Amino acid sequence: MIDEIYKHFESEYPREGCGVIIEGDKFIPCKNVAEDNYSFKFCPNEYIDLVMKYKIKAIVHDHVEAANTPSQTDLDNCKVLNLPYYIFTYPDMSLNIVDPKEL
Repeated sequence: MIDEIYKHFESEYPREGCGVIIEGDKFIPCKNVAEDNYSFKFCPNEYIDLVMKYKIKAIVHDHVEAANTPSQTDLDNCKVLNLPYYIFTYPDMSLNIVDPKEL
């Protein structure tokens, strides 16, 4: 799964890549519709389709050439969605998992 995530991030560079992990530990890449390269925003219709089809286990995104420390937006959204946030650095792929239960 890490290879799939890395390839998605690579294809999105220099923008942040994003996606979800669903049951069965499968990564599904998503389109980033944010207006800048240093944040991510799911396409609303795509995210709704995913929620309707799958049990989402986690939100995945990267911080391009930056620390994997969650932003305040990451923390807020993690808490609202009540889903873990898997924040990777790109390109070195260090992982920080933010658990909404700990916020």
